[in-house]
Amino acid sequence: MSAPTFYAQQMLNLHSRFGLSENAKILLRAHDDWKLRRIDQDELGRIVRLSTNMRKAVTDTITKCASIMRKQPTEVKNCVDIIQACTDILTAADKPPIMSGFPLMKLPAEIRRKVYTQYAEKLVSRAGGVVSFPKKSNCHCSGYTPPTYCQSRRVDMALAQTCSKVKNEFLDFFYQKAPLHFTCSCELRDGLKSNPILRKSLRSVKVHWTGPASDQAFALLAKCLGLKDLEVVISRSTTAYLTPREDEMRLFFTALKPPRLAEARGIDELLTIRGMNNVSVTHLQARQGARRSDEERASLQVMLRTKLKLPRPAGFDIEDQDQ
Repeated sequence: MSAPTFYAQQMLNLHSRFGLSENAKILLRAHDDWKLRRIDQDELGRIVRLSTNMRKAVTDTITKCASIMRKQPTEVKNCVDIIQACTDILTAADKPPIMSGFPLMKLPAEIRRKVYTQYAEKLVSRAGGVVSFPKKSNCHCSGYTPPTYCQSRRVDMALAQTCSKVKNEFLDFFYQKAPLHFTCSCELRDGLKSNPILRKSLRSVKVHWTGPASDQAFALLAKCLGLKDLEVVISRSTTAYLTPREDEMRLFFTALKPPRLAEARGIDELLTIRGMNNVSVTHLQARQGARRSDEERASLQVMLRTKLKLPRPAGFDIEDQDQ
């Protein structure tokens, strides 16, 4: 037969009759919670280790119960139950604590978000844009060259390498706060395709419009419901790859003029993006590649601001994101 619970002992008035201290009652209640799996053994032992008075309460309780057993043989069973509980408490207190780190996931979601805010605040404020370096894409597009007027720093993403739950929560927060810079459309395509958290949480993106995967990248970007800020970087290499229709035309019309931005691969998919708050078009740095004319940049920016700031269609919902 199992030992009586803490509340059963109270019903029998054992604690008052045996003269147990308040600390002893606290420990016996905690022992009852441990038996009912409301707390684990580490937490039970921690209650004892936090104060020398708690450990003294355990030893005093054992001494009192041993004295009562000699004087009142009828109370032997009750005394044995309490002594057994005290033994369990001391065993938990003497057991080395498991060094598993701070139980972050046991905190409420609101507090965890404040932790992520404190951790990521400096990372985001220091970085005008976060760039994947070196490039993860296997394409032949040029990589990232930092501007001469600012110093690049490595972003410490150690928090995202702890466990899968913390990683998912932190990256969700980080992608919402940090503007991400993709050095080519291929890298943007690969990032959106392989990272569902990025697709869900992306808020601000800067991408160099170049590479053979521009159409796929912009098609995926159009499905990012959280995206609000878009900066498109253009260069001469933007028209290195053209739309399928233009490629076909140039097979037969060889005397066509140099391609324009309206014929660059991905233009049709780029114009399907909706719901933007801020849209801008900028030139590539001169030392990274050949620039286009200011007239082309201004014309593209006007067109994108006209189209991309329109509201999303009513039928465009979360389900479209996963397709």
